[in-house]
Amino acid sequence: MTSARFDLAIAEACRIAQVPLEEFVSTVMAGGYPCLPGVAPGSPRRFDETDLLALYIYGRLLAFGFGGLRAGEYACRAHAGLRAEPRAQSISIALTSDGGKRVVIEQDLQRPAAAMLPERIHFDIAAIRRQLQPVERSTAEPA
Repeated sequence: MTSARFDLAIAEACRIAQVPLEEFVSTVMAGGYPCLPGVAPGSPRRFDETDLLALYIYGRLLAFGFGGLRAGEYACRAHAGLRAEPRAQSISIALTSDGGKRVVIEQDLQRPAAAMLPERIHFDIAAIRRQLQPVERSTAEPA
């Protein structure tokens, strides 16, 4: 279970993750972000810690020049990996020897599996969590 402090509204999540809201909405409307959190119809969408981490990755992939659909695809792959391995320390999107791409989830930074693949985009999940924590504390705790 993730912390209730990460239960943020979509606009606030985009602000925290430095993702342009309009671009994210366009990606969602095009079906390019299938891991978008949701609740019962008519209820607001909420982001927990894993959702916010994936949104952060989406935003960084946009900054790297990925299109919204491709960024959404890889962010949602990372999301699935984080759900399956909640203690993940890093995630990499790596080029494989056959020209494909794969998402690599790593729990042990002493021997990262993606290090064997020289062409990769690497996300330090532990550092991203630390970066997002001060932001979520300031929005969740009253002064």
